[in-house]
Amino acid sequence: MHKVSNIAWQREIMKHSIWIAMIVILLVAAPALAADIEGIYDCSGVNPGGGTYKGTVSIIQNGENYTVTWHIGAQTYLGVGLLQGDSFAVGYSDAGKSWFGVVVYKVQDRKLSGDWSMYGGGKNGTETLTCRK
Repeated sequence: MHKVSNIAWQREIMKHSIWIAMIVILLVAAPALAADIEGIYDCSGVNPGGGTYKGTVSIIQNGENYTVTWHIGAQTYLGVGLLQGDSFAVGYSDAGKSWFGVVVYKVQDRKLSGDWSMYGGGKNGTETLTCRK
């Protein structure tokens, strides 16, 4: 009898060890599964009125959110972003903070595509960011 209970005990230890190993693997792998969107991007977009633009965008992780800086021509725009799954939302303004807007991107590999709007604008523009890495 002692031998049977010892084997059952060893099986239980093995089951618990497997579960613990799986949990550790998930905890270690979870950050790697999150999208890595930090980097420098080439930006191209279409304004609500139909004009196009190009520039660069930097995305830098800052704790749980992201600092986003656009350089379009001579203009600089600043924003703060939140990544939720494959959606990246950014509230932004010009450097003088005289107006504000929002953009929501869909993250696909190292490319972000989305729609943007400015307060009071009433129409959306589109924008695509392609990572330089």
